[in-house]
Amino acid sequence: MKIPFNSNLYQGRAEPYENDLAHYYYQHIKHYANQPICLIGFACDQGVNRNQGRIGAKNAPDMIKNAFGKLPISWQLQKSFQDLDKLIGDKGNVTCDDNNAIIEGILETTQDNYAKEITAIIQNNSLPIAIGGGHEIAFGSFMGLYNALSDKKNIGIINLDAHFDLRNDKYATSGTPFCQIAEFLKEKNETFHYLTIGISDFGNTASLFKKAENLGVTIISESDCCHLSFDKIQNQIDDFMNKVDCIYLTLDLDCLQAGFMPAVSAVNAKGLTLDFVENTLAHIIKSGKVKVIDIAEFNPNYDIDGRGAKVTARLLAGMVQNVLLKE
Repeated sequence: MKIPFNSNLYQGRAEPYENDLAHYYYQHIKHYANQPICLIGFACDQGVNRNQGRIGAKNAPDMIKNAFGKLPISWQLQKSFQDLDKLIGDKGNVTCDDNNAIIEGILETTQDNYAKEITAIIQNNSLPIAIGGGHEIAFGSFMGLYNALSDKKNIGIINLDAHFDLRNDKYATSGTPFCQIAEFLKEKNETFHYLTIGISDFGNTASLFKKAENLGVTIISESDCCHLSFDKIQNQIDDFMNKVDCIYLTLDLDCLQAGFMPAVSAVNAKGLTLDFVENTLAHIIKSGKVKVIDIAEFNPNYDIDGRGAKVTARLLAGMVQNVLLKE
């Protein structure tokens, strides 16, 4: 099901006594009409449910949009753009109407409908930033990008995540998307380019590490992210990006430390700092190769004082700013 743009999500404070630089995002996000950035929600956690996780992520897109809208537009953006109304569009949400029950075929249909939306946005020369929802969003994001390309270039997948999400299962779940992508590309005789950042030694079985090795997955572990210099991390990311033509960037919020992100299905006992994640996302986006971005696994049922929503909104605002200022 497709739910259209809801302008009521975007409300916030006004600054009647400030000068004309006091702008908030909620004042300038319009219905999508080929703006450079398009927000779209993936209101689904059927995959999390199938994966025996804590459901609730299907309620995330509107909450994240609302929190994002309340943030002020930065001085850097306002110096660079005259017409703030022409920067960000919202195309509503693709929803999975499952009533929290496991239903055969409903996730696959939702992923397909969502992928078609992503394809259309990319073919309109906009950058989709999708807001999930469970990490089953990943298969739809990848297929949307793949189908948007007239020539099948090498797509690199960069996933900030505590987990590989390379599981085998009898049906698609939030734990299978990158396995599904690998199998799809194998059938097409195309290469699976997959970089994972933040992988936890205690969040993945030895079987999954072996599978990642067999698939040629590039791994920057959680421990590497904590102990190596950021220059070394950047060099590893650059080595990967130099081998691909375009990038699908996905952020699973459970890569973050629990203190920053309590609102996920699988809370991270160690995790990455917010500063590290912000810097990593900025570095990848500034490559100019990113064609689709998504954010996955925010679960408002487990948020504390709106902390997770505010962190996610900040990360989204950073992505938007880096996309618009990447030149």
